[in-house]
Amino acid sequence: MIKKNRVSKFIAGIDIGTTNIKGSLYSSDGELLDRASYEYKSFSPEKNFHEQNPGDWINGLKYVLKSICKTSAIRENFMAMSISTQGGTVVPVDKDFNPLCNAITWLDRRGEEIYEKEQELREKNIDFYMKTGWRLDTHVSFMPLFWLKENKKNVFKNIHKVLYVNDFLIHKLTGNNYQDPSNASITLFYNVKEGKWDKEILKLIGLGEKHFSQIRESGEIAGFLNSEISGEIGFGNKVAVVNGGHDQYCSAVGAGIFDCSEILLATGTAWVVFKMTDEPLMDKEHFFAAGRNIIKGKYGLIYTIPAAGASINWLALNVMNLGSEKELFELVDKNAGDFNNIKNNIIFHPYLTGNFGPGFNISQKASFLNLEIGHNYTDLMKAIMEGVAFQLKKILAVFKEKGIDVNRIKMVGGGTKSRVWPGLISDVTGKEILISKDRNDDYATKGAAIIAGYGVGIFKSPEYGFKKMRTQFDIIKPKKNDLDYYGKKYLLFQKYN
Repeated sequence: MIKKNRVSKFIAGIDIGTTNIKGSLYSSDGELLDRASYEYKSFSPEKNFHEQNPGDWINGLKYVLKSICKTSAIRENFMAMSISTQGGTVVPVDKDFNPLCNAITWLDRRGEEIYEKEQELREKNIDFYMKTGWRLDTHVSFMPLFWLKENKKNVFKNIHKVLYVNDFLIHKLTGNNYQDPSNASITLFYNVKEGKWDKEILKLIGLGEKHFSQIRESGEIAGFLNSEISGEIGFGNKVAVVNGGHDQYCSAVGAGIFDCSEILLATGTAWVVFKMTDEPLMDKEHFFAAGRNIIKGKYGLIYTIPAAGASINWLALNVMNLGSEKELFELVDKNAGDFNNIKNNIIFHPYLTGNFGPGFNISQKASFLNLEIGHNYTDLMKAIMEGVAFQLKKILAVFKEKGIDVNRIKMVGGGTKSRVWPGLISDVTGKEILISKDRNDDYATKGAAIIAGYGVGIFKSPEYGFKKMRTQFDIIKPKKNDLDYYGKKYLLFQKYN
């Protein structure tokens, strides 16, 4: 429900995710006024294919804007919007900027067979990483485009522009053709150190810089909402569309990650660790994913635990035959005190989709060690939570080796709704965990709204915008006895890893 308006100007952040679109409306003094969401489907016409209809993004975005801009007072004084997006989802378009095929998402693996055959290409993996900050793999735009070149020649030869979610939407909304550095960093075509499209990599696939959007900084006005969409929603003035960013980078802004002392821990099916850095950290042994930050002059470091939340989902659905992982969390939370007191010797390695590092080894799979006949689902649940926390501790250890200190962890997403997991993370890592008092806070849309406000001068800086939104955090501190216990158990996790 929209609260009573205290100011006359409004901004919005829109997040285009893998399964839905979310939007948050804020007043210019940082007050959250309304939220809305729109679900849409992905398509898998063949094995390893994962596609979306770009038209769904447009329809969903308009639906969300209409839902949060309900009153004439809001529509007459709506100033700006910015977009947070999934990264690496590619949309080849023709000269009229119409899609030549469905969008190929970052989950797509259609290039797998070609990748295995192209030894010369695989041997360039380190070159890809040291230039783009990402390993060459079977997904994230390069290999899907390579697949189009080999299998859909009529599509590939008619490519006018290779767009991604952000620049596709900016063109449809404004008619302009701009990309932001954080999303460009997740394409495998962008040289992170030089800040431009990499000619050598483009040459490998037969494309040039002309096939990609012009790079503009996040926070710059990319254009103004076209009259057709503006009229359909009923806006009374020019609405600025401010260049946004990749969803993890936007979430970092929304959570207030503006220096190098904190990390963002985004918890969902996969857990993503985001760290701001002063320089791009390229580590070919550990394969940190490096990119350019929304904050100009800064960089971002991304590390993923792919099956973190998925491990709980596996236990709930495949082992216990529950309807959802939510039911399992509810069972645990009802007896949180007893659950926290569980001390067993089970070691779980959370590699259901392979070990993505540190110590990169996709062929290494998940395992339970030291199971006994008396163990039950709560023991397995505790071991899974501990295993994910131990994997996070391994990542923090690599940070420390590189001279990167982490003082506190800002935890967001589904894991924050558990009564036990944030405390366990704190006890294993020895770090303070900060969680928003509003467990439903959406950081990607909040970060995008901050960028929108900054772009039109409502906020003098992103940091100022974050302060205006007055996010309050609960602080969870590690317990000394559990620190000692988990310190010893972590050594076993490492020994048998």
